[in-house]
Amino acid sequence: MTTADPPARRSGAAARRRDREREILAATKALLDRSEGRDVQIEDVAREAGLNRAIIYRHFSGKEELLALTIVSYVDDLLERFAALLEDESTTEGLLRLTEAFFDFCLEHPAFVDVALSMLRQPGTVLLEQIDEGAMLRMGRAVAEALHRPVALLRQGEATGEFRVEDADYAANAMYVQILGLAHLARVGNGIRELPGGLPWFFPIAGDQVRETVRRLVVASLGASAAAAG
Repeated sequence: MTTADPPARRSGAAARRRDREREILAATKALLDRSEGRDVQIEDVAREAGLNRAIIYRHFSGKEELLALTIVSYVDDLLERFAALLEDESTTEGLLRLTEAFFDFCLEHPAFVDVALSMLRQPGTVLLEQIDEGAMLRMGRAVAEALHRPVALLRQGEATGEFRVEDADYAANAMYVQILGLAHLARVGNGIRELPGGLPWFFPIAGDQVRETVRRLVVASLGASAAAAG
């Protein structure tokens, strides 16, 4: 006859598992930041963490799940930055500060931009074939938490008449995706134009130029009242 493990032993094993998972995620994030978003494989993470790759697979189903949960770690850092922002300003100015802080975060962490965009490119049904439901839920909760404050500001501004927004959740998601794309453009630092005869030509794009586009994007998203105030 077998007996169940004592609760203390089970809780200790669970704590060790969580610690190991955090260790692996920290190694993944450090590796991504150092490589500036270049392709990272499980073997690279194992070397960075000083572990056998088999241990990585005990905690994560594969590379996609590992990257999805690394987003959670990035969002934790982003939320700390949001928490440091003032909350006693107008809703328009508050949204501008939030979006600029997000844009700056993306410039500092290009790997976050790459991973976030790679997740957005794949339909949820495809992701669920590579990532278990629990990991998807954790990633979704993290992104939703990051959007919580801008959504609240959008609703507040709509309620007070400071600006017009028909759907705060949609507007916040649209800004999130657009700023990711603009951060990628600022990181690349080049645009392309057509010369006479149809020849392509690259031209430089400055980070401040893209930052101003971010501000204009936010103001345009808020409707006529905010635009008039600007």
